[in-house]
Amino acid sequence: MRFLVVGCSLGLMAGSAYAQYMISVHAGVVQYVEGRAYLNDQVVEPKFGQFPDIKENQEFRTEEGRAEILLTPGVFLRLGENSAIRMLSTRLTDAKVEVLSGSAVIECSDVPKDNAIQALYKGNAIRFEKQGLYRIDTDLARFRVYEGEAVVTDASGQLVLKGGKETNLSAILLAESFDRKDQDALYSWSDRRAAYVSQANIVSANTVSNSGYSGGGGGYGLFGGSGAGYGPSFLGGWMLNPMFGMYTYMPYSGFGYSPFGYTYYSPYTVAYAPVYSSPYTSNAPTRVSGITGTSRMGSAALASRGSVLSAASHSSGAAHVGVGGGHSGGHR
Repeated sequence: MRFLVVGCSLGLMAGSAYAQYMISVHAGVVQYVEGRAYLNDQVVEPKFGQFPDIKENQEFRTEEGRAEILLTPGVFLRLGENSAIRMLSTRLTDAKVEVLSGSAVIECSDVPKDNAIQALYKGNAIRFEKQGLYRIDTDLARFRVYEGEAVVTDASGQLVLKGGKETNLSAILLAESFDRKDQDALYSWSDRRAAYVSQANIVSANTVSNSGYSGGGGGYGLFGGSGAGYGPSFLGGWMLNPMFGMYTYMPYSGFGYSPFGYTYYSPYTVAYAPVYSSPYTSNAPTRVSGITGTSRMGSAALASRGSVLSAASHSSGAAHVGVGGGHSGGHR
């Protein structure tokens, strides 16, 4: 797997600081696995800090387990048990995955306007247009939009779906309402993973900030924007956090938003983050409303430290260390 060392300004960072700033140059990196999973029928062996690649046209599947896969910066694909996908394109600006079976949750915390992120299921092509949370279930041939906006296209035409809407993928496309509080174990696990990614973000953003970084947003190009030769710019990038043994998402500036309600901080804004002690603390990062909350995070809500509204806690359970390390509150 190829990596680029990420520097905010190559003259500003040295020594151990460099170890944290790395980015995969393609989509399809297996960030985390719980339980049993296979890459092209080869068992994926969990190793802390190592991240298998799903190359184009390769299949990845789970059995009694779950997995988190990195697509473009800020976009996570999380597979439930007995699920399978095929990577059709690993380009960051044109990530494309085919869902073969089971259930997949797609969390989009950053969707640049000039990028194409698609999921395919049989004759349906799903394009994720906005930040949000999406789900595909093949046993029900169903696609749901918990938050955001997606365009579903099949042979009969296309359908735009927004938050709280779903469509059957085995009949004529038709938008129907569903209860966004209808959640299961995969949804809860995805929430916990989002919380942990947010924890890692706080640590990484503090490290960058404390390293003396003072460059402008253009200095962040090596994260995955045009400065890295990727063409269209991203709003942020993947950051390798060695302490957590995983990648986290970091905005170039300002704040990022997980649809589960967690905040991603840049080195400029991490001073507003809650105090964080260790990757094994029982305290999760601050949640600023989620999909089922009564308010949405806006720029005004994060204007001061007083915007930190409430603290969420991890679900209890044994910690699992999988591919890419990481900690998740029990496999349920």
